[in-house]
Amino acid sequence: MKHPEIKSLFKYYPIGKNQLNALALGKLWYSKPVRFNDPFDTRFYVDGRVYTYENELDTNKLTEVFGSDMSDAIVTKKVSLKSKLELFKKEIEELGVLSLATSNKNLLMWSHYADEHYGMCMEFVRIAGSKLADDMETRPIHYTDNHPTLTPKALLDFDKKMSSKRRILYAKSKHWGYEEEWRHILEVGDQLYPWPAPLKAVYFGCKVEMQDINLVQKVINNSNVKYYKADLNKSTFGINFNAV
Repeated sequence: MKHPEIKSLFKYYPIGKNQLNALALGKLWYSKPVRFNDPFDTRFYVDGRVYTYENELDTNKLTEVFGSDMSDAIVTKKVSLKSKLELFKKEIEELGVLSLATSNKNLLMWSHYADEHYGMCMEFVRIAGSKLADDMETRPIHYTDNHPTLTPKALLDFDKKMSSKRRILYAKSKHWGYEEEWRHILEVGDQLYPWPAPLKAVYFGCKVEMQDINLVQKVINNSNVKYYKADLNKSTFGINFNAV
């Protein structure tokens, strides 16, 4: 497992009906990329001509153009890759993506994704054999200034195609670097999947009321899961967690 120093990954969530229903099932929602809040996410740049050359194998066409004495000639034809490019884009759009973070103390993440501290943050442990320990399915985001580059040949070679998909899905603008995001990616999006690793703990925002904490505990119904609530630091911009 790469990045063994990352022992856990965290999912920030509001506490709502959909989230509670998913908790009761022991599942998480994997979104299609079209649902992302960043329109630049999953964009890529095609470097080079969007066509290739293939051998013409239709002997009737060769005979029609060159005559019977050229029917066994080797002739190439220009083939557009636009249809393959559109298919490649659609395949990316259909994938399911679970976005996770490396810290449960990211103040911006609490405000942006956990309902302004009225939500929660779930901690999943990256143990060996879990989906979050699978280096092919779960990786950290590479933050960059440029869109990932795709060569036309990548549309024709299966291995290169898969590699290109991963480079596209694990790349984002440096502006999002504060999230320290990791992604777990599956083939079909916009549906619930079982937790990708054991749930270790749930952290509640500093504005969450006790009745909501009790509700989440009741829904999860697992004595091995620990629960904590955030308190604001008195002298610095930060939070601490106390067991509840």
